[in-house]
Amino acid sequence: MTNNLGKAEREAIVSKVMTTVEMKHFDPQFNKDRWRTLVEERRADIIASDTSAGFESSLADLVRVVGTPDSGFFHESTRKKVPKGLAARFQYCQPNECAPAYTQPSDAGDVLISKVADGVGWLKVTKFPGAVGVDIAKQIDRGIQELEGCDRLIIDLRGNAGGGLAFLRVMSYLTPERLPVGYSVTRARAETNYSKETLTAFDRIPSQKAALILLALKFGFRDDSVSIVTEGLGAKPFHGKTVLLVDRSTTGAGERIAAFAQERNLAPVVGEQTAGRLICCSIFKISHGYYVRIPARAWYTWRGELLEGKGVGPDFPASRGLPELADSQLDRALDLVEKL
Repeated sequence: MTNNLGKAEREAIVSKVMTTVEMKHFDPQFNKDRWRTLVEERRADIIASDTSAGFESSLADLVRVVGTPDSGFFHESTRKKVPKGLAARFQYCQPNECAPAYTQPSDAGDVLISKVADGVGWLKVTKFPGAVGVDIAKQIDRGIQELEGCDRLIIDLRGNAGGGLAFLRVMSYLTPERLPVGYSVTRARAETNYSKETLTAFDRIPSQKAALILLALKFGFRDDSVSIVTEGLGAKPFHGKTVLLVDRSTTGAGERIAAFAQERNLAPVVGEQTAGRLICCSIFKISHGYYVRIPARAWYTWRGELLEGKGVGPDFPASRGLPELADSQLDRALDLVEKL
C-alpha cells in the first residue's frame, strides 16, 4: 500500500522531485526555467489529488513531460524490485522496461544459437539481464563455443530489449583487441571540462559474481560516468566475417553494439533503422518510499555521436516482410556473410 500523505508532505515531495530533475537530468542544456514554471503551474492540482494513486499518477505525468516516455514517479510498493547499489548505477535499462512499446518479453531463452548454413553460425541475444550480467555473459560464451567450426557469424539483435553491461561481451566477440567503445556521462560530469580518456573504464565482465564487490569498490564512490572498452578476447575465426541483424525494435544495448560495429568497421549492419532509445533512466530516491525515474546519463559513441532519438541506420536495408513468408532479413544477412 502507498502512503496517504498530508499536504505538507506532498509539497515537500513535489519540491524534491523538482530539484532532482533539475540537477540530474542528463542534458546540460536542460531548460530549468521552463521546468520550474511547469511545476508551479501544476503544483496545486498535484498536491490536491483526492487519492495517493492520483497524486502519484499526476506527478509521474509531470516528470514525463521533460524526460522520456520511460520517465516517471512511483512508490516502491508498486515495483517488484527497486535497483540499489551497483545495480542502480549500471543497470542501463531493465529489459523491456525502457522501451515497452518497442520490445516484448522473449518466449525462449535470452541466448539462442543455430547453424544456418555450412560454416555459418547464428547467435541471437534477446536481452541483457542483470546490472553487470555475469550469467548472461556465460550464456553468450557457451553459445559461441557450441558454434565451434563456424568461420562466419550472424549476430541477431532484432527486438533486443536492452539491459545492463553484458552488451560488452557481444562487442568483445567482434574484435580481438581492446578497443574503446563509447562512454556514458552524467549531468554533473557533462557540465565540466572532462576528457573521455580519463573516465573510469569498464573493460571486463567478471567470471564470478564474487568479483562484483571489486567493481563496487572501483565504481561505487565516484561519479557514475564511465567509458566502455572491449575485453580483448583474442582472435576468432569469424572476425571480419560477421554480420549484425537489427530492426526497428532493437533498443539500448543492441543499438550500442550496432553503433560500435559500424564505427569501427567490424561488421556490416543489416535490417532496419533502430529505435533510437539508448538513454535509459536512473532511479533516485525521494522520500516516504517514493522514487523518480529520469534520463540521467547520456550515451555517446567513442567518436562522440549521440544517437538518442536517431538510432542506427543499417548498411544494408532489409524489411521484415510478411509474417507468413520466410525471414527475408536473415536471408539477406546470410547472403552477405557468405560473401565476406
